[in-house]
Formats: sequence, C-alpha cells, structure tokens
Amino acid sequence: MECDTMLALRMLNVSIRRRIDSSQIKQELDHLTGPNSWVLGYLADHEGEDIYQRDLEKDLCICRSAVSKMVADLEKNGLVERGRVAGDDRLKRLVLTERGRKYTERIRADNRQLEQQLVSGFSEAELAALHGYLKRMQDNLT
Repeated sequence: MECDTMLALRMLNVSIRRRIDSSQIKQELDHLTGPNSWVLGYLADHEGEDIYQRDLEKDLCICRSAVSKMVADLEKNGLVERGRVAGDDRLKRLVLTERGRKYTERIRADNRQLEQQLVSGFSEAELAALHGYLKRMQDNLT
C-alpha cells in the first residue's frame, strides 16, 4: 500500500481511542473526550503556573477554536475555572478545580495502564527509538 505508515498510525490511534472510550472512567465522565483529558493532564502538570488557552494551542497542537470549545466544556462540567489576571482583563488563567484534580488522577491511572499495555514487550532501547521516530515524523510536518 502506498501510505503504510499513515494507515498503521491511524489504526493504532483508532485502537487507542476505542480502548479509552470503553474505560470505566470514560463511562462515568461521558461528556469528557480524549482531548479533554489531555487538557486536564496538562493543567495538572503545570499547576501553580499561569496557563492560558494559547499555551494549550501551542503545546498540545490544538487549533484555537477547538481549545476554546474544550475549555468551555470543561468549565461547564466544573473541572476547570477561568481566573482573572491582575493587570489584564483580557487574559483568563486556566485552573483545575478540586473536581478536575480528582478526575485527572483517575484518568492518569487509566492512561498508565493503557501505556503499559501498549509498550509491553518493548525494550528501553526500542522505546527510545520509537519516540525518536515519532518526534522526527512530527518535526517533518512542522
């Protein structure tokens, strides 16, 4: 086939998405999408820092309109709050709520289990090579 690499990556992505969609935490948080969980994880990783929507756009490679919709959904569901920034009323800092922190920990536990399943049987050297290949592919597109 002409696009073997793209097809293999797409098939892997679909399999990962199906696994996430069938997880217990996903069933409890039916309104939460896969990308929403990445946003929650990002905010948890950067807790204590001033994080804005533009940071999510840049660091998670998500377009502005998608980030705006995700943040609005997370805010509506009580997982994220927008806080004011002293000196600039236009900027809104994104902060996890207590509920958001609770769900983020559960999502991370589920993601760790999925990660272990994905990389089962790979050596450290193979994983390092795989990460290098994936980064190179991403760099090729940017």
